[in-house]
Amino acid sequence: MCMSRVRRVLACDPDGTAVVEGAGGGRERVSLLALDGPPPCPGEWLIVHSGYAVGRLDEDTARAVLADLAVVRGAAPEGDA
Repeated sequence: MCMSRVRRVLACDPDGTAVVEGAGGGRERVSLLALDGPPPCPGEWLIVHSGYAVGRLDEDTARAVLADLAVVRGAAPEGDA
């Protein structure tokens, strides 16, 4: 099963990918091919699904989603979601 995840942008590369970090510190490279608009800036929050950034979140919404997911999973809010 594939799940969308909330990720924070660390860096964007000219090849159309970004390095992102989960709340727990795990890093991955994702494609920006499916993302509308300009490339994201470091610090911006994305919704990532199956290796593709598919949407953007503002800081407050991203933190709220991470906190809600932590409650559902029974983990601390800073856990990777």
